[in-house]
Amino acid sequence: MGYVVKMPKLGLEMERGELLEWAVDEGETIEEGELVAEVESEKSIGEIEAREHGVLRRTYLEAGETVPPGTPIGIVAPADADIGDLEAEVEAELEGVDGSAEPTDEPAPAESSSAEAATDGAASATGSAADAGKVSPRARKRAEELGVDLEGVEGTGYQGAITEDDVERTADADEGETGGDVQASPRARKRAEELGVDLATVDGTGYQGSVTEEDVEAAAESADDAGRTLREERPFDGMRRTIASRLGESYREAVHVTTHREADAEALFSAVDAADDALEVDVSVQDVLLLAISAALEDHPEFNATFEDDTHRLWNEHNLGVAVDIEQGLIAPVLRNVDEKSLEAVATERRELVGAATEGEYTMDDLRGGTFTVTNLGVLGVESFDPIINPPQVAILGVDAVAERPTRGADDGVEWRRHLPFDLSFDHRVVDGADAARFLGTLVERIEEPWSLLPDEVAAAAGDRADTAETEMPGRTVSASNAGGMAGRIEAGSFEWRYDEPEDAGGTETGPTPVDVFLGGLAACLSLSIRFQAEKRDAAVGEIDVTTDAEPEHGAVEEIAATVRLESDADDGTLERIVEVGERGCHVSQLLREDLALELSWERI
Repeated sequence: MGYVVKMPKLGLEMERGELLEWAVDEGETIEEGELVAEVESEKSIGEIEAREHGVLRRTYLEAGETVPPGTPIGIVAPADADIGDLEAEVEAELEGVDGSAEPTDEPAPAESSSAEAATDGAASATGSAADAGKVSPRARKRAEELGVDLEGVEGTGYQGAITEDDVERTADADEGETGGDVQASPRARKRAEELGVDLATVDGTGYQGSVTEEDVEAAAESADDAGRTLREERPFDGMRRTIASRLGESYREAVHVTTHREADAEALFSAVDAADDALEVDVSVQDVLLLAISAALEDHPEFNATFEDDTHRLWNEHNLGVAVDIEQGLIAPVLRNVDEKSLEAVATERRELVGAATEGEYTMDDLRGGTFTVTNLGVLGVESFDPIINPPQVAILGVDAVAERPTRGADDGVEWRRHLPFDLSFDHRVVDGADAARFLGTLVERIEEPWSLLPDEVAAAAGDRADTAETEMPGRTVSASNAGGMAGRIEAGSFEWRYDEPEDAGGTETGPTPVDVFLGGLAACLSLSIRFQAEKRDAAVGEIDVTTDAEPEHGAVEEIAATVRLESDADDGTLERIVEVGERGCHVSQLLREDLALELSWERI
């Protein structure tokens, strides 16, 4: 038994795969279902698992090398099994694979069915020192670059295989025999050519003073006349290269135009709160927003579309791509059929989709079939930007940071209300500016009147509360009255409460002291501001408790502290940031005098 391990095809558009690492070394035992290797295509990362119990007998690819899908990269077989036939099969297939080879879905047929025939064929091609399957693809390529005859190379790899290091060691020896003035490794010479470094000027730190690649790079950095020091190099490869290529193609070919519009978001936040209270899942602004976008696409189907081969295709399904920032770059996993889903289903599936993307557990199918994309930089505090269309789609919606703006009230007074800005980029070849304006107009209407997007029972309950509550908000106008003694009454719109002092200060202890009232306002403001930041970042935070303390117990306040307790499974870094930014955004904490700093700490519930 035994089998050939091949580079998997991670998607229909995959052209090459890179071996990131072998999970086991050559000669090690591996169980069925265990990880053999991790690979990366232009769009995603995949894992190769063992099909059966055995030993990793041979590897034909080193970490960092790329080959087309279907290319043999190793052999797994029992320790005592004859793998001659498998080696012959691999050798035959690898003969057609090089740096310029086109990807193949099916491996080439073996030229011989016996290990002996494969050995003879390999010997005639590479010489007796590099017989069948005893040279890694990377070593072959390096030998060609350095002009090394593989027949004279002594292999130190598994079962005498020739590795890239063997080739370079031979090249070093050959360089020494020719009496070269500078002792330098082939990699160092190649790097010197790339950076324009004269090897004669480089101090070598390698064996017996030879110049290494690191020596060349250090010399290049010190010789930079601009006074720059290289921190690191990040070559474009894998997913990052694909993202850059697709966005560059989009910007070159599509005629990008971006329009901006704001919506009053107070009703949206109220709807989210009502749904979150009524439903058994956590509902965020993003979830209701996706339903609002789907409703706008229903009225303007020309935006729920793609443009390819000079054809504008309008789709029935509302498959919304949700941009997610991962380590490898920005991807947009697709939430399908949003137009057919309830708010509860959207909230659940969106959270699962984003979670899978951030954990690297998404598949190529998760990224296909989008008809419209939403990208949210508002969670990072961005106030406006011009999103780039995700081809072949014709439009993308950017969501900006929520902003508080003064608004004229019904009695000509001014009140502060939250607004949500949008940026719609569209392909002007397909739709016009007036079309985009109408789309945004419909979206704003849905945001400002969101109740129809909610389940009937949620909307009805919220409507009942609104109808029965005749509340007058204070509008930041509060009055306090004192008829005598140390107690009194505070009135704020439709609300009122008492204040008092302790008995030892001449009061009757019928209410909190004025300092206590202020501390209550500070704690309330911190809790709301932290909640607002958690929702902006789509962090799952349950209960938020804030305790404020002031010292001393009587008289002028000299020290003030707040302890925030959070119910959340989010990581410490995320919660630290939410609390920090929440404190900065708390309007009450901003009222503290400059010499009275707030000592803020947080912990988990």
